[in-house]
Amino acid sequence: MHILGTLLAFVVAIGILVLVHESGHFGMAKWMGVKVLRFSIGFGPALVARRFGKDRTEYVIAALPLGGYVKMLGEEGGEVMAAEDRPRAFDALPPRKRFLIAAAGPAANLLFAVVAYAGVAWLGIPGLAPIIGDVRPGSLAAQAGLAPGERVTAVAGRSIHSWEDLRLDLIAAAVGRSATRIDIISAAGVRQSHSLPFGKLPADVIGPNFLSHAVGVEPYLPVRVGAVQPASPAQRAGLQVGDRILAVNGQRIGTWDTFLHLVESHPGQALQLQVATVSGQAQVLTVTPETVRNAQGRTIGRIGMALAPLPKDLIVIEHRGFITGLVYGAERTWQMSAMTVEMMLRMVQGFVSPDNISGPITIAEFAGQSAQAGLAPFLAFLGLVSISLGILNLLPIPVLDGGHLFFYTLEMIRGVPLSTSVMQKSQQIGIVLLMLLISFAFYNDIMRLLTP
Repeated sequence: MHILGTLLAFVVAIGILVLVHESGHFGMAKWMGVKVLRFSIGFGPALVARRFGKDRTEYVIAALPLGGYVKMLGEEGGEVMAAEDRPRAFDALPPRKRFLIAAAGPAANLLFAVVAYAGVAWLGIPGLAPIIGDVRPGSLAAQAGLAPGERVTAVAGRSIHSWEDLRLDLIAAAVGRSATRIDIISAAGVRQSHSLPFGKLPADVIGPNFLSHAVGVEPYLPVRVGAVQPASPAQRAGLQVGDRILAVNGQRIGTWDTFLHLVESHPGQALQLQVATVSGQAQVLTVTPETVRNAQGRTIGRIGMALAPLPKDLIVIEHRGFITGLVYGAERTWQMSAMTVEMMLRMVQGFVSPDNISGPITIAEFAGQSAQAGLAPFLAFLGLVSISLGILNLLPIPVLDGGHLFFYTLEMIRGVPLSTSVMQKSQQIGIVLLMLLISFAFYNDIMRLLTP
């Protein structure tokens, strides 16, 4: 059932984004007076096909939902057409109008992202409070003076409301490889500023788990016992529901991930837990994790307890009005678009890992997760992928919109179009480049599935 839900969310997401993109081309073409022959969502055999309008345009939903297209009269060249239709052919338009039709698809994706992020702002999306739980010794965060318990309020002057805001803004700053100011409020209520020297980061560090691996910070997730398994090491040690684990072997614990790592890395070895009980009493308990094998066959420790739900005061939800929501949508779209372009450039330079390139499998996984989380997370996912789709299509690769834009620009400069042979060879090169990109994205997807 989970797989079916993921597939359904993926098909819905791709269907919406393709519909938006192709509607941009379709709407601009109709506005320019071009006769549209077919509007297809998907490729391959038609599942549903209907004709509407005075031009008898065929509207199609096809079997393979990984794309779509708008077929216009005269788009392929050398077509046989009635004399009265000739002025309405795509190739009869001047290059500036063909440029606008090609640009309308990516533009529609970016406009949709504005609306999607505005919808997130209107609905409000739950997020984790931007409080630092753990700082890895010797990390970039430790060198900058960041400390557990500090709440981040701004990055480079931009207000931070959630841990996700912090992650996105720090990634954007790291891509720019510039020193970035972080404003915080300490646990004692003192306002301070720190500077993260992202210029010192080694190449190829921006990727999954950027904050924990590259910056060295984890969000504050108090380790409070939610359940204890009968006859488990946790029960034998005296842990009870509601107890909060403060430290392990003298090491302060601010996140569940840190605690889990310590338990799993000490199978059969006694651990001293500093615990605050529900009544507020301090205790020191000794627990010895039992030795088990995980799904990958690796020996780990386990004590048989589950984490309690996150306290309500650590969940932040920010709602915005209609106008301020639209402003937020425009700002977020601009920020994510600029970051996407800069990440592409940095990837070529070797400062961003190519592992960040995702294919349909990863997109489907995130589509399913965001859809299960609610409408606001799903809209945020759609906004992000719509931006990626829009920016990707603007790349100057033949067969993509950006390739057409490049050719039309050359035509406007030269005054004459490129020769048919040059166009055909360019299209072939573009197909090869696109297939290589798709193959690499699939490779990354498969490696993520195979990596523990």
